[in-house]
Amino acid sequence: MNARAEGLRLPFDSDREAPRKARYAVASFFGQLDDLVANTISLAVSELVTNVIAHTDSGGEVRAWDANSHGRLRIEVEDYSPIPPIVHGEIDIGGRGLLLVDKLADAWGVEQTSAGKVLWAEFVSLGR
Repeated sequence: MNARAEGLRLPFDSDREAPRKARYAVASFFGQLDDLVANTISLAVSELVTNVIAHTDSGGEVRAWDANSHGRLRIEVEDYSPIPPIVHGEIDIGGRGLLLVDKLADAWGVEQTSAGKVLWAEFVSLGR
């Protein structure tokens, strides 16, 4: 089975380098994408990983794969905190990462797990 069929799995610790490492890993996994799509996915991954580092005491795991044959690319960031994420409004200082993901992704959501939660986002990549 090829790496794309298996998907990307990148565990990360709660350190400042994790968002950069996640951006690089996801960009390498998806390979050649349109610059706009690649930058959009990179920014979303960075925001989701940064949220884990800022709001939990542990790291997590980034996962990525082609969600289907119609060009939908999916990323997930799992953490081990049961506390649901908060989407802050316009007047709050900081805490706008999920508002940004909402604007960047074609679809996104949160799923509670027995160990914490998974935030996911999907992006349409035409021509894949």
